[in-house]
Amino acid sequence: MTILTALERLRRLLAVIPWVVERDGPLIDEIVERFDYRRSELLEDLEHVLFFVGVHPFTPDCLIDVSVAEGRVWIRYADWFRRPMRLGAAETIALYAAGRSVAAITDDDELGPLERALTKLASGMAPGDDRAVEVCLGPDSTHMIDIIRAAVTDRVSVDIDYYSYGRDVAGARLVDPYRFYADKGHWYVTGHCHEAGSQRVFRLDRISRCEPTSLTFDGPDAAEEVVDHIPTDGRLPEVVVELATEARWVVEEYPHSGVEEISGGKVRVCLPVSSPQWLERLLLRLGPTGVVVEAPEGLGIEVRSAAARRILAVYGV
Repeated sequence: MTILTALERLRRLLAVIPWVVERDGPLIDEIVERFDYRRSELLEDLEHVLFFVGVHPFTPDCLIDVSVAEGRVWIRYADWFRRPMRLGAAETIALYAAGRSVAAITDDDELGPLERALTKLASGMAPGDDRAVEVCLGPDSTHMIDIIRAAVTDRVSVDIDYYSYGRDVAGARLVDPYRFYADKGHWYVTGHCHEAGSQRVFRLDRISRCEPTSLTFDGPDAAEEVVDHIPTDGRLPEVVVELATEARWVVEEYPHSGVEEISGGKVRVCLPVSSPQWLERLLLRLGPTGVVVEAPEGLGIEVRSAAARRILAVYGV
C-alpha cells in the first residue's frame, strides 16, 4: 500500500468525505481498498482530524459529525455546511475558470457532474446567457498537459525549457516527472531535475517547450512533500519582513520558518531567500506594505532600492 505524505493524506481525506456521505455508512474495508488508504491512518484522520473540522464558535451545529461503529463509517455535515454558499462575482468567475480548465483535460465519461456544475455556475453569472465567461487555455496547453500526464504514467523523462521565476533565468532541463497536480489556479509537475540533482516543482505555464525522451526512470514510492522546493530549515539565508494587514497573503503564498503577530494586525514573517532576484520582486510587489526589519548583509532595504533604480533607468528616469 502506498505510503502517503501529510499533504497526500489530506487530499485523500477530502476525496473520502463526500463519497462516505453519499453512501451513508460504507464499510471501512471498502474505503481502505477503494482509496488505497491505510486502515490505521484512515481511522486516525477520521477520529482525530475530521471530527474537529468546523467553524466558529465550534458548537455541535458547526462541526462535522463522524461515527465509526461495527466496521462502518458515517459522516454527516453540520447544519452550517448545509447553508447555501454565497459567492461574489469574482469568486464565481474564478471557480468557473478553474472548472473549465479541468474540464478541458477530463475524459468525456468522467465529465458529467463537473459539466452540470459548470452549467449552473454559468447561468448564475449572467441570467439567460451561459456564454458570459469563455476560458481559453491556449493552443499548446492541453498538448503539454497530455505529454506530462503520459510521462508521469509511463515513467518517461521529459526535456523542457523552463523559466525560473525565483532566479530570473531560463534554460533546458531534463526532468523525471513523478506527479502532476493543480494548486491555486496553476498546474504543476513534481519531479527529479537532473540539472539540480534533486527534486523540484515546475509550473506548467513557465514551461515553453516539453518533449518526451526515450529515457525511463524508477520513481519513488512517494515524492517528497515540498513547496516550490524552498527549504525552511536554515540552509538558505533568511530575512524578517514586517507585513501590513493587507499583505498577510505572503504568509500563505510563500514558505517560511516562523510568523509573529504584532500590534495593529501586522505580522513579522521569516522568509528563506532562494535568490536576491526573488526578494527584489517580492519587495517591489509589496511596496510600503512590507518592510525588511532583519536581514543578512546584502539582503536588506538596499535590495529594493537597487531594483527600483534599475527599473527607473530602463525608462530613462
